[in-house]
Amino acid sequence: MSRKSNQVQITHTWEATKADANWASIDEDDQGNLIYSASHGQTVADQIRQRRRRLAQLDHAQSRKRILRDMIRYFYLVLDLSEVMYEKDAELGFGPNKTRLDVMLQLVQDFANEYYDQNPLSHLGIIICKNGEAQVLTLLTSSKRSAVTAIGALREGVSSGLISNGSGKDAGVFSLQNGIEVAGRSLGHMPRHGSREILVIVGAMSTCDPGDVLVETLPKLIGAGIRVNCLAMCAEMHICRKLSESTGGVMGVAMDGKHLKDLLINFVAPPPALRHGDREEDTNNCEFIPMGFPTRTTEDVPTLIHTVSSTGSGSVTRDNKLFFGRTAYVCPRCKAKASELPCDCVVCGLKLVLAPHLARSFHHLFPVPLFQEVPEDKEIVKDTNSDCLELPSITSSSCYSVDPSTTKIGFNKNEETKQVLIDSSLVLTSKDCDRVCFGCLKTIGVHKIVDPNKKKSYVKPSEGSDIETLRFECPECKNIFCSDCDEFLHETLHNCPGCLCR
Repeated sequence: MSRKSNQVQITHTWEATKADANWASIDEDDQGNLIYSASHGQTVADQIRQRRRRLAQLDHAQSRKRILRDMIRYFYLVLDLSEVMYEKDAELGFGPNKTRLDVMLQLVQDFANEYYDQNPLSHLGIIICKNGEAQVLTLLTSSKRSAVTAIGALREGVSSGLISNGSGKDAGVFSLQNGIEVAGRSLGHMPRHGSREILVIVGAMSTCDPGDVLVETLPKLIGAGIRVNCLAMCAEMHICRKLSESTGGVMGVAMDGKHLKDLLINFVAPPPALRHGDREEDTNNCEFIPMGFPTRTTEDVPTLIHTVSSTGSGSVTRDNKLFFGRTAYVCPRCKAKASELPCDCVVCGLKLVLAPHLARSFHHLFPVPLFQEVPEDKEIVKDTNSDCLELPSITSSSCYSVDPSTTKIGFNKNEETKQVLIDSSLVLTSKDCDRVCFGCLKTIGVHKIVDPNKKKSYVKPSEGSDIETLRFECPECKNIFCSDCDEFLHETLHNCPGCLCR
């Protein structure tokens, strides 16, 4: 009876296997090629090293060369909503009941939030492709609220069955040419001082197009300076790679859900600018863009306020609406009132921004240098002639001290046993210690000594605990950071605290 109940629960063969069983023996080398690996067991430290190598390859600023980037971007997302996307794919790692469409929309929503946070002056638009046609979900807009709300409404429509009855039977096929043509016509009207980009996220392994993409569409994209990027959730299509390579874009194939998220987040940072002309002097021309810093006013009597246009432009269209409100941002040129920032003034077309918006856009031009991994047995010699603040030694309470007789700040390393002994002092700075993270003061670069006699403090070391031995050194200030701070400084803060203290 139990055997019969088990057969009822497992209706598919892949449900009885792990989600990553098929890809367990597949690895990625330094060049991005797929290779077979007999020893597929990776620790957390190995996964961190692999992720850092992939980010270092995609970050052009680590080459120490002068990179020209566009601070203002016009970015279109072309999403595949065909019948194939409604299939369940357990290999993505989001659960056996999640379809490719559910995973894609969840990651796209996270991408939109991160895109507007890191590119506050840029615009984002979304196009969906199904039934061999392309439909505009949102036009190019600088409003984060409009884009995130549209993606949330799309997710709600898919989950409730309002779109394609929730099963995808009426979704039809995917059309790459129609999606790119719709996005290209909209990008062709955007100013030349910003980058024009298209990202296609496709799960289908074929495309049904009304014409030849390479003959009809590709010359238009190259002439308009539009960069096409493609991300495949299943297998790579040759037409996608051809478009990406011809327009200077990137082609990626996701091995699992985590890899897909990493590939998608890589498009948050603006890529190097494309050459617009054949002459060398054409690559160094920069345009001055007038911007205004509005003032925030609050009045007792409600006045008419312009909403942000869904097109992101400064022209007066039917998408611009007026409403009564008390708080608004006043344009310094024409004194018109806008509801939110950043945006383009509806009346005069002046780009209205704040100082933090410019600061968040400039950090892409001056990125934090890539930290170098430090071996566990290497001693770091600290510079004693630095101008850092001298902190007095503070001894912790006896009830929390490890060794009350020791009061020296830092760590003592025994060369024979290669053990690091922690004393009773409270660490306030990592200046004289290479075993403490400069950012969070966490103990790194050592293994925990487990005493079996003390049952209360005995902890069985788990697999992947070697993450505690990872240490990364800043090439500029020579400070040591842990893996968590290394990720936070490069992806969120975009500043090194050690370099700022100098």
